[in-house]
Amino acid sequence: MKITFILPCVGKKPNEPYVKTWLMEPLAIAVLSSLTPPEVERVFYDDRLESIPYDEPTDLVAVNVESYSAKRAYQVAEQYRRRGVPVVMGGFHATLMPDEAAEHADAVVVGAAEPLWPTVLEDFKRGEMKKKYVYGKGNDFSPLLPDRSIYRGKKYTKVTLIEAGRGCPFHCEFCSICQFFNRKYFPRPVEDVVRELKALKAKRVFFIDDNLVVDREHTKALMTAIRPLNVQWVGQVSLNIAKNTEMLGLMKESGCLGVLIGFESLDRGNLEAMGKDVNAVVRDYDESLKVIKKYGLAIYATFMFGYDNDTEESFQEALKFALRQNFFFMAFNHLVPFPGTPLYDRMKREGRLLYDKWWLAEDYRFGDIAFEPKRMSAETLSRYCLKYRNKFYSLSSIVKRGFDFRANCKSLFMVGVYFIQNVISRGDVARRQGLPLGIPPQTEVFGGPGTFFQKGSWSPKAPWQGDPQTRSAGGKHENANSKDSIRYGI
Repeated sequence: MKITFILPCVGKKPNEPYVKTWLMEPLAIAVLSSLTPPEVERVFYDDRLESIPYDEPTDLVAVNVESYSAKRAYQVAEQYRRRGVPVVMGGFHATLMPDEAAEHADAVVVGAAEPLWPTVLEDFKRGEMKKKYVYGKGNDFSPLLPDRSIYRGKKYTKVTLIEAGRGCPFHCEFCSICQFFNRKYFPRPVEDVVRELKALKAKRVFFIDDNLVVDREHTKALMTAIRPLNVQWVGQVSLNIAKNTEMLGLMKESGCLGVLIGFESLDRGNLEAMGKDVNAVVRDYDESLKVIKKYGLAIYATFMFGYDNDTEESFQEALKFALRQNFFFMAFNHLVPFPGTPLYDRMKREGRLLYDKWWLAEDYRFGDIAFEPKRMSAETLSRYCLKYRNKFYSLSSIVKRGFDFRANCKSLFMVGVYFIQNVISRGDVARRQGLPLGIPPQTEVFGGPGTFFQKGSWSPKAPWQGDPQTRSAGGKHENANSKDSIRYGI
């Protein structure tokens, strides 16, 4: 028996390499591979890096689906199903939109894969694979370590992705993470995290938890356990970490170099509207950041624009704030109504969606706005996001922020990381903008790794061109919303 794992790309532009900051290792694929019996032959194709050999013999195809890659995932599935090969889909989008995914797959995994994948395989072997497999009891971690041998031969960002937990208990209306995990946090056993780190001998780690510090006791135990391992790591936290200096001290001692924080907005009304209570109660961002900076942590700040109080002045204030704080990275994300979220439902009730399903729209481009903002047009919101990203990643801004010797450039290693990654991010601003979702089937021809050479007359258009009433306008990410954005490196 042979299984082919596929990670679909978001889309590709003709004759251009894929967005570099999105090329992180796909941890979900390694987890699925570890859950697959050793006697089963496994191959993996990363659509971001290589062509997919549809005619290569295989018995079953497994596709991981997110909203921004859904269109491409369905295109890939169609190619295999035409050849008589059954397709299984899972992931965030497949869980939040299972009926839609079921139209393009022979089976859909809803929820956590670990408890379900062995059953899927057994049913397939017997010729009795069900249309849906649903797990709603929680999020069981497998004691098996992810099988990263499945990545062999592929070039990803040189940082190892590890989970210490999943989910988030907050109730931000825009967040698909909250919906997927039912507003709960599921900690992974600390001993399993340590075992994985020791097995990998990894020295640079990204903990991909959506909020690493939400379970304080678990995080303290984790920081204490990894301290002797001499790893350097980054992770995602909430702003209220500033109130816990004990935790900040443990983070620094255990090797933390930086944190991603979802600030979202400087406007209290916007924070209240989005349900970002954890930020709304913080009286002074500057004071909170002063505390965090005492521990030498670099900060990746994510902001989100498009809520009802936002104007161009909101962008101007956010940029001034970012430059004053010398953020390592900053995301000028626009609001995205992800399916299955309270935000999507609200926008639909209010008649503000420009498309019912923007993720499948023919002329939707990355950077378009999928809804009608209150105080500016969709095109203007998209243009401002691009304008202020370019301002933040301008050469003068990069140099200015590089003079932060407490965090951004506190060592020769950090100097190299800071300047290389900021220059890459500067280039990726243009690579992302206007990126089409999916690849037109008649033009799917590949050249070198990650490069799409297209035949025909199709071409991407500028993201603010066209009639907003007849197309989607919309942002990991995307621009994606807050912590969702990390999946796309925005």
